[in-house]
Amino acid sequence: MSRFVDPKSRCTPVSEWPERDRAAWAIALLPADPFDPSVGYAARWKTNTTEMIQSGYGRWIGWHAFNGTLDPAVDPGDRATQDHVIAFRDMLSAAGQADYSIAGRLQQLANALKAMEPAGDWQWIQRASSRIHSRAIPVRDQVGRMQPVEEVIALGHDLMHAAEHDRFRTDCDRATLYRDGLILAFLMQRPFRRANLTSMTLGRHVQRRGDQWRLSFSAAETKGEGAIECAWPGPIEAALDRYIAQHREVLLLGSKGPKKPTQALWISRQGQAMGSDAIYYQVRHRTKDEFGTAINLHNARHIGATTIATANPSGATDIMHVLGHASMKPSEKHYNRATMLDAGSTYQATIAGLRGGRDEDPQVFDAHDQRAAGRSG
Repeated sequence: MSRFVDPKSRCTPVSEWPERDRAAWAIALLPADPFDPSVGYAARWKTNTTEMIQSGYGRWIGWHAFNGTLDPAVDPGDRATQDHVIAFRDMLSAAGQADYSIAGRLQQLANALKAMEPAGDWQWIQRASSRIHSRAIPVRDQVGRMQPVEEVIALGHDLMHAAEHDRFRTDCDRATLYRDGLILAFLMQRPFRRANLTSMTLGRHVQRRGDQWRLSFSAAETKGEGAIECAWPGPIEAALDRYIAQHREVLLLGSKGPKKPTQALWISRQGQAMGSDAIYYQVRHRTKDEFGTAINLHNARHIGATTIATANPSGATDIMHVLGHASMKPSEKHYNRATMLDAGSTYQATIAGLRGGRDEDPQVFDAHDQRAAGRSG
């Protein structure tokens, strides 16, 4: 199933930006020059931050292109009039984006303009972003989306099981189903941020060391200012082996036509690395079909944190380490939420216990797994 992209909010790649914008962005990405503050403003940012701001500015360019206001002869700063920024905000709101998301888009726009035209005054956009953020009312019911972690993992295994046993599907359909099941099972056990989940590559972030798969991200690749070094979840190691050997290879064949080689772990039906929007959509799509309410990638981090808080109230630092937080402050709210969900009740300390000792091999399931046959993919 392909995801519809609203042309008004299309993220235009840098290669399609006007020449003046491309040139200004290229200068911003150069190494910082101590004698020229107009050069290398973005060099101080981490890779993930740069990509996020670049993506946000790409949506700004896409909106102008849709409206017919993308004049290539205009400098980036001159294009950012108050009328244009207000209209851009209104488009985001009409498209159903939450106030927090709108505030983020405006902040990305301000940061991009500051990088491309450091001498300009972009505080007015930043102030508008701050005001929208401070007045925002949460529209997502986190608690309502809090499915038990063992149920989401079970869904992941059921999807993989269906992929292996439904002979009426095409090879590509089975590979897609298996990939999505593995993503769900992985995400519940390693609740990575969206950027890290998307950027996982074989040989760099996912490495075979002896008889174990390891996950590794440098500090520059994480938001929490700390490197990630951990094992791939043991219960789904066999599933990863199967995905790499069989289903990933099927997906790499993709659609006809030339394709760039990729070491990305998650591969689309077109034979290329999945983008973050595609992974986000698939997670929501699969969980909404199963539970009636979609779980997004951020919800998955809430589920992981709350599971830890509920299962082990004394392990206060576990959330910080699992979620990659630099301090306990962002993690404390999950303990408060766990209290709301009756943290005093008996709760198994491990996911294996939560699942009741079910066989983790996606090709071997008990009779009560027959519901997998009904997965539609």
